[in-house]
Amino acid sequence: MLLGYSGGQDSKALLYALLECGVKPHLAHVDHGWREESAREAQYLKKEADSLGCPFYTVRLRVAKKEDEARRGRFSFFQSLMEGYSALLLAHQAEDLAETALKRVLEGAHLCHLSGMQPISQQYGMNIWRPFLSVRRSEIIEFLEERELRALVDASNFDPAYLRARMRRDIFPFLNEVFGKETSGNLLLLSQRASELKDYLDEKVKGVEIQEGPWGSFADVSKLAKLEQRHLIQKIARLKSVNLSRDVLETLLSWLESGVESKHLQVRSHKIWVGKGRICFFSSDSTNSQ
Repeated sequence: MLLGYSGGQDSKALLYALLECGVKPHLAHVDHGWREESAREAQYLKKEADSLGCPFYTVRLRVAKKEDEARRGRFSFFQSLMEGYSALLLAHQAEDLAETALKRVLEGAHLCHLSGMQPISQQYGMNIWRPFLSVRRSEIIEFLEERELRALVDASNFDPAYLRARMRRDIFPFLNEVFGKETSGNLLLLSQRASELKDYLDEKVKGVEIQEGPWGSFADVSKLAKLEQRHLIQKIARLKSVNLSRDVLETLLSWLESGVESKHLQVRSHKIWVGKGRICFFSSDSTNSQ
């Protein structure tokens, strides 16, 4: 297995927990180049990996201006290494999941997408395992202290320029103070319930065939409830790499509900057609040829 290893508290604890279980992962370290000392830290981690007998891979990325750009660069590096590995292990833990849930709530994500990360998932063509998603940060710190393991401290985790840092430093402490209780536990519960809803909807739409052809993707959604239609349309959109805005999605659903004979709209290079309870995502090539 390949472990995404930053040397911070979470990935350090996951590495040594694996070693205690008799599992010796290969390590993949990404140096984002945000800090002057990051190159020295990469060398330090390589020495640690050598002492443990764990193969070590590292890359220094071009400095990203946005967090999403950095994330894409990180996963691109992991992808380049995955041949021969059964899974990529990542050390996201419970507070990370709570932060993701809150971020998605405030961004207006659909209910079943509030769950964010899953313990087992597939992304970018990789099997991704996150075994620490139910483990609290306090447990991780206790694990490290008991074994006298020192983790690297990334100052960018405390830089208010990054949303994650602002959530940890400002937003969650504020919410806890206002509500008079720790709020991350309820956000974790919300994430779990959203995951259950997604699994339920996946099962409900499983029987609807998505027909594929050179012209695009087609499905008859006339027998689905509106919530199920929304879920399936989003699923098709992801398969076609089409980014549907909320307004576009609700327009398509309103057409389906009213039983229109034939209507279509354009989303960049894709045409989406609705008629008599059916929906078709035309491919960009077929659209251009019409």
